Amino acid sequence: MSTIKVAIATNSLGKSVAGHTIHRKLEAAKSHGFDGVEVAFECLDAHAATFASLKTRNDKLRAAASDVYSKATSLSLSLIALNPFRDYDGLKSAQEVDVRLEEAELWCQLCQIMRIPIFQICSALYPIDESRITSDPVVIAANMRKLGLLAQKYNLRVGYEAPAWGIHKNTWQHIQEVIDLVNLPNVGHCLDTFHIASRETGDPFNATSPVRKDGHGRLQKSLDELKRTVNPQKIVYLQLSDAIVADPEQKGYPVKDLKQPPFMIQSRNCRIFPCESFLGGTLPAVEVAKAVFDIGYNGWVSMEVFHTDMFDTRASVPDDWARRGMESWRRVVARCGLNHRAKF
Repeated sequence: MSTIKVAIATNSLGKSVAGHTIHRKLEAAKSHGFDGVEVAFECLDAHAATFASLKTRNDKLRAAASDVYSKATSLSLSLIALNPFRDYDGLKSAQEVDVRLEEAELWCQLCQIMRIPIFQICSALYPIDESRITSDPVVIAANMRKLGLLAQKYNLRVGYEAPAWGIHKNTWQHIQEVIDLVNLPNVGHCLDTFHIASRETGDPFNATSPVRKDGHGRLQKSLDELKRTVNPQKIVYLQLSDAIVADPEQKGYPVKDLKQPPFMIQSRNCRIFPCESFLGGTLPAVEVAKAVFDIGYNGWVSMEVFHTDMFDTRASVPDDWARRGMESWRRVVARCGLNHRAKF
């Protein structure tokens, strides 16, 4: 039985706009015991902007990728994923598909530079113009097959994720249908405990009863189906997070957008790590994680949260969240019975 390794997302260690550099985030991840890091494109892009002597965006991104790989190597950290590629899966226009595939090839090259094995894509989300996309799984699968074949050239796996507020694809079942149609060995699931738990049980603005009355039954049915349906070899990686109740008026939120879907508001501002119920965590995230581990999943696990605190400029933000992430992972290991499978 292989050992499960744990990573943390760079955008879960502070926002670049608040002065938290990707180098500092890598150092925090290492100092708190993580095996790897998933790289948020926004963090890489912010680092690329520091390469002022280079003229083109692509050259800056490639230089930044090389530098991040060197830094990670010096810390003995693996870089596990680049994410999230957006506005692609449901596109109806062949011209738009081609344009996005050009950008995807750049991402593949960046993954190659950083020795990253996973290209992560999410289903179509707000604020994309819904007239540009379709819900037809056959069209979506054709687009995803093109992306999968491109990724194969770079020896990459494609992790396909359904955020809880996805316009057409917002459950793991939706993704499974597309994966089956794509039928490529390198295209599989990116599963996230927040998205699965919130979609089935969550009431993001309800402080009195944040879990819907029928939520636990819905979740159990979904997880039973997952255990029967999903091949663990088709799970590219697993992300872990919980959430606290969101404010529909977004009072005090650093980036406000009242048009966002409720789950998106909660996700962008209120996600915390699993087993932090003492901080107001509301979702059965551990139950989702346990179901995935119970089917024999042994790949990368990444702690991925988004919170208003990431915009705080205090220097301790990366360490604060890296420490919390590792404490959470240890609790998840204990609650899921992974002591013999997880590396610390």
